[in-house]
Order: sequence, then structure tokens, then C-alpha cells
Amino acid sequence: MITPITQRDPRKLYLERLVFMAALLIPAVFRGGFRPLVVCAVCVICCMLTDWICCKLRRIKYDIKDPAVMFWGLCCAMLMPAGIPHVLAGLAAVICIALGKHVFGGSENLVFSPPAIAVAFLIICYPSDMLYFPRVGEVIPMFSEYQGTFTRSIEYTMNLSSTPSQSVMDILMGNVPGAIGAVNILVILVIGVCMLIKHSTSFTALISCLASVCAISALYPRIGVSPLMSVFYELSSGFLLFGIVFMSAEPYILPKRRAARVIYGIVLGYTVMMFRYFGQVEGCFVFALLIVNAMSGAFDTIVENLIYWKRNYLSSFETSKNRAQQGGIKLTDTQEIQLPEKYRYNMPPIDGKIKSHKRRRPAIIQPQGSQPRHEQLEIPDEDDTKTADFGTSDKPEKEDRNEQ
Repeated sequence: MITPITQRDPRKLYLERLVFMAALLIPAVFRGGFRPLVVCAVCVICCMLTDWICCKLRRIKYDIKDPAVMFWGLCCAMLMPAGIPHVLAGLAAVICIALGKHVFGGSENLVFSPPAIAVAFLIICYPSDMLYFPRVGEVIPMFSEYQGTFTRSIEYTMNLSSTPSQSVMDILMGNVPGAIGAVNILVILVIGVCMLIKHSTSFTALISCLASVCAISALYPRIGVSPLMSVFYELSSGFLLFGIVFMSAEPYILPKRRAARVIYGIVLGYTVMMFRYFGQVEGCFVFALLIVNAMSGAFDTIVENLIYWKRNYLSSFETSKNRAQQGGIKLTDTQEIQLPEKYRYNMPPIDGKIKSHKRRRPAIIQPQGSQPRHEQLEIPDEDDTKTADFGTSDKPEKEDRNEQ
């Protein structure tokens, strides 16, 4: 069954998601000044500029009104600290569009989430700039480098098997160190509900991923708290809740069938929690998302094969079983086995006729370094050499007789 999100225009879908994500800038500006707004503007402008250059290199038409490019640029900025240098923000935007979009052939051929590629690159290459955040309440200068005190996130504290010291209300309101848009937990929850109502995201993928994360964190808490508080800390730390709402349901990457999306969400939540339990890596959601994105097409294939098997094999078995119980099929009956169209592999028809084929002469394989047959010189025998010598000795005698 096709969900409503697949029936919508991707341009309108990305435009709605862009508007919803831009709402996260309001609490970010109130908390840290206009520096988050500048970082977001740098990422969006660099994304559009990189998209224009890549379109010129590929000799395709550039669409300046494509909301997907602006959405990906804003998403990159939301996963960065407010004090990140502008050069790194621009570098992330270039990687997002050049590697995430154009290397694979454009928006309709995406394999991985472009913002996840850019953020994963910065976490690996520049961890000190991506994983250290300004202290809460400090105003960050707009253009100059931040010289204040840096702190670590809640995710880092939980990786040390320690309970976060912040209160529940501070975590909900975003008064904790973290990325620009990933710390506003209460605002993200409200936006997620609005996106579900507007069908701007996939209900099945979002709910299945949340259910997977909640079940694992409640059954196997990483810190010494109650299962409910373990679920709360897991969802409010790192990029998890932001990524589930805005990044997991990428319209160009999401599986097409509803059952495949359920599998997609469960596998994504499971992979994130395995990274947190065994990986001890901050920002692990982007790495888990890249892994699951590579398997997105396989989920559709698995579901389609199961549906095909149920329709063609299970249904025919049930029909034969009912007929046998009613006495319609006997043991002496024979039935022709027909191979389905899906598994015929262009086999020629079998008509029972004997066809004669002209046999080919076997090819003679010459060893390496040997001369071809027509180039090989015949070596005469000893008898042949003797007759040849006698022949040559008779010629002068005949010539002498003629002279006499």
C-alpha cells in the first residue's frame, strides 16, 4: 500500500519541511544571539552556489527555486555548534551538494542523505570544532571567532555512563550545550506533530524508529536510572530526535512501501542504539543513517518478494489443499509445473522437437611462444638429405657429358 507522502510533489514536500525547520532558529537566536542565523545563511548560500557550479559542469539546467538544496543546507547548519568557524560551515555545504547530490546523478538518484555525509565528514576530520559547544547563556559574536568556554554535550556524559546534571525542564527548553537546532526538544516535538498532520514526513518510519529506540533504551538502560528516564535521556541527547523528525524520512531515499518503511525505521533505531552501546561515538545518528540509507532499496525488494511469494505460492497451496480436502484432487492426477514469469530468465520454449546443430571444429590451442603451423619449417629426414646430396652430385656429371 502506498502512503500519502509518496503521492505528493517532492518540491512542495521539501518546502514545507524547510519552513518547519526554520522555526528552530527562533529559540536558537534568543539563546545565542545572531551567530546561529549567520551560520545557517552561510550554509544555505554555499549550498546554492555549489549546486549552480555543479550544474554548469554537468551541463544541466540549474533550478534556483529548488527547495531541497536550501533544506539540506539548513539541515547541515542545524547540526553544527553555534561557534563553528564559517569556513567549516561553507566546507560542509560544498560536501553536502557535491558529494551528496551530484556525484550520484542528482536529487532523484540519491543513495545517502546529503546532510549526513557532510556532518559525518566534519565529525571525523574536525572533532574539536564539531563536538565542543559554547556554554549556555553566552552571546557569541557574529563574525569573529568565539573565545569563550567550551563544554560537552549530554551524549558525551552518557557515553561515560554518567547521569546528566541538567534538569528535565532545562533539557526540554534547550538550555543545554548542543547543536543549533538539535537541543530544542520541546519545539522539535511540536514540529514533529505538525509535520505528521500535514503529511510532511512518514508516519510509519518515524513511529517505528521511535518505538525501536524506546524499547531498547527501556529494556537495557545505559545509566543507572529508571526505564522512563532512560528513554527520555536517549531521545534528548545528540542528534537523535532531530534526525528522526527531519532526516530519517528523506523523500528521495525512503522506501516506497509501508511495510518496508516499518522495517527501515526499526533497523535505523536499532543501529543507532548499537552505536551508542558499543561505539561510544558522539553524533552517531548520522553514521547509522548512512548505513541504513544504503539498505533502503533492499527493504522494498524484500517486501515485494514476500508479497509475490504469498500471492503465487501460498495462495495456490491453500487452493490445492482445499480441493484435496473436498475430493477434487486425487493422488493419480498429474499437474504441469509452470515456472513464473519472474524466474524464467528468457528461457527458450520447450516444444519436444529434436533440433540438429552443426558442430564446430575444435580449436587447436597453440602453446605460448610456438609458431603457427603455416610458419613452421619442415625438418627433412636423414634419407631425404642423402637423396638430396646424390641429386646435387649427379648434376655436374651431366653437364660434363654435354660439353664433350
